[in-house]
Amino acid sequence: MNFDKKTLVTIAGLGVFAMAAGSVLAESQGRSAGQRMHSQHQRIEQGVSSGQLNRREAARLNREQRQIRNEAREYRSDGVVTKAERADLRRDQNRASRHIYAEKHDSQSGTAGAVRDPGANARQVNQRERIQQGVRSGELTRGETRQIGAEQRNIRQEERQYKSDGVLTKVERKDLQQDLNVASKDIYNQKHDAERR
Repeated sequence: MNFDKKTLVTIAGLGVFAMAAGSVLAESQGRSAGQRMHSQHQRIEQGVSSGQLNRREAARLNREQRQIRNEAREYRSDGVVTKAERADLRRDQNRASRHIYAEKHDSQSGTAGAVRDPGANARQVNQRERIQQGVRSGELTRGETRQIGAEQRNIRQEERQYKSDGVLTKVERKDLQQDLNVASKDIYNQKHDAERR
């Protein structure tokens, strides 16, 4: 194939334009992931300032953010972030965002008389993660997920009802823990039965 000089210049120009556009696209995608991490860091700082997060919770959430940053660096280290790696980072950021929300809305506040049960809250977060993992792996069918999800909603509703008067009694805390024990067994049993998605 013989191309004239004008055609070659046009092809070369298009190639440079395509490379530049790809570079801008990759940079903007990286920037949006970085912006999201920055936003999550700000949410943590705001939670500390408002009293919604204590130091231990903030430390745990910040540790999770560092792990995501390290994972992103590792994925970028070979110069290419694959579609699967981007999806994995997005999943991790979504999970971290849910953790921030859960910790900031767990009835803790800087005011006196706040009701708090860190053990129950941590277990609920853990159980939500187990359910999500079961959905991703196919261990949980849609019906099983709906059933377990309804059980989780009932526990949260019960917890809100118990905490509505500003006091979480020893009996109420014990009842919540027993309900969480049952829910944990249900998650295990549903994930390990013969049914798969």
